[in-house]
Amino acid sequence: MPINKEIIEKLLMELRDYIYDIENMNFSQQELVQNRDIQHLLNHRLHMAVEICIDIAMHIVSALELPGRESAVDVIGLLGSHKIISAKLSAQFQQAPKLLNLLIHGYAKIDYSFLFRDYRKDINDIKHFASEIKNYLDKQK
Repeated sequence: MPINKEIIEKLLMELRDYIYDIENMNFSQQELVQNRDIQHLLNHRLHMAVEICIDIAMHIVSALELPGRESAVDVIGLLGSHKIISAKLSAQFQQAPKLLNLLIHGYAKIDYSFLFRDYRKDINDIKHFASEIKNYLDKQK
C-alpha cells in the first residue's frame, strides 16, 4: 500500500501549529512548577505534538507493511532501521512515546522542573523528526 502523502503533509501542518504554540508560550520554571493552567496547557500541546509524530510513523510503517510494529517505540525504531529517518534521531526519538505516557498517565508524577529543563530539547527532536519525514516524502516523488 502506498504512503498517503496528503495525510502525512496534513499531519505535518498540524504538528507545525503545535510546535509554534509551544515555542510561543512564555513562562518561567517557577511559573510552570506552580501554575496548573500552564502545566495543563504545556502537557496538552506536547501530548498532541508527540501523538501526531507517532501517527505519522504508524502511517508510514503500516503503508510499507514493515513487520515488528507492536508499539510506538518499535515503530520509531523501524523508521530508523529502514532509513526513513536517521538512526541517531530514531534512537533519541524513541523516548517520545515514553514522554507521551508520562503526560497522559502521570500528572501527579511529573516533575515540572525537569520538564522545563527538557521540553525545548523535546521540541527540537520533534522539529528534526518533521524535517526528516518531509525529506523522505520529497524523495518519494
